[in-house]
Amino acid sequence: MPRCGFANRFHSPYQSWQFAGMRLGLGRNLIFAGLLIAPLGGCASGESVGPETAGGASVNLAPANYRAEIIAYQRSYLNDPSGIKGAAISQPALKNVGVGDRYVVCVRFNAKNPNGAYAGMRDHTAIFLAGKLDQMGVTRDLCKDAAYEPFPELERLTR
Repeated sequence: MPRCGFANRFHSPYQSWQFAGMRLGLGRNLIFAGLLIAPLGGCASGESVGPETAGGASVNLAPANYRAEIIAYQRSYLNDPSGIKGAAISQPALKNVGVGDRYVVCVRFNAKNPNGAYAGMRDHTAIFLAGKLDQMGVTRDLCKDAAYEPFPELERLTR
């Protein structure tokens, strides 16, 4: 019976989906070599790690419409965006947020909890990537030295 590169059900005793060399362990060795080489493929991809995003825009562009982006985020994030009290905001400033320096805006306000009662004043950090709002969360440390100014647009939010 002739042996060819691929086994098929007409000319080989092996299963039709196997390479003829897999019976001898060649397939296992190829898979093992592929698993060893695959992680190194990312090193040669030509992508540089630096102050650029994949699209080429600088990561640390100053946010132009940071107030409008924060208002839009809070409108969708808060359970009840109406009746916010004591809203204040800081100017964008470069701060180290763990992955490097990013533009950060500190926002302080007193919003209602799901029961309708006010939860108390909290400081929130808005982190901007390439001039756009990337994430926002409650903080204490990043905003301890922030210089706040009134943020009446946030107090005027409605449902």
